[in-house]
Amino acid sequence: MKYYPNPNLTKQAYFKSLDDYQSLYEHSLADPEGFWSEMAGRLHWSKKWNQVRKYDFVNGKLSWYEGGKLNACYNCLDRHVEAGHGGKTAIIWEGNDPGESKTYSYADVLAEVQRFANVLKAQGV
Repeated sequence: MKYYPNPNLTKQAYFKSLDDYQSLYEHSLADPEGFWSEMAGRLHWSKKWNQVRKYDFVNGKLSWYEGGKLNACYNCLDRHVEAGHGGKTAIIWEGNDPGESKTYSYADVLAEVQRFANVLKAQGV
C-alpha cells in the first residue's frame, strides 16, 4: 500500500524530499553543535544558551542549552498570535463519539491558558 500526501500539505512540509531529510541528517552527524544550535534558533529564547550540549556518558550527566531560558507557552501560542496567526487552528479535539469534535484556534487556546494562569495565580501558585 502506498500513501500519496495531499500536494497542498507537501508544499508546507519541512522536508520536501527524502534528499532534504538525508542532507539535514548528515549535517546533524557532521556538526552536532551547529545543527542543534540551528534547531534551537527556530524558537524564541529570552536568554540564549552558553553551550548547546554538555555530556559525560560515563557518569550519566547530560545537559542541553545550558544557561538558556525560554517560555514554552510563548513558543507554542503567544508568538503565533503575535505573528497574526491567532485565527489558525491549533488543536482539533475529537471525542469518543465520531461526530463529536471541536476546533480551537491559537487565540482560543491562549485565552484559556491565560484564564487558567490567573486562577493559579489567585490560588498562590
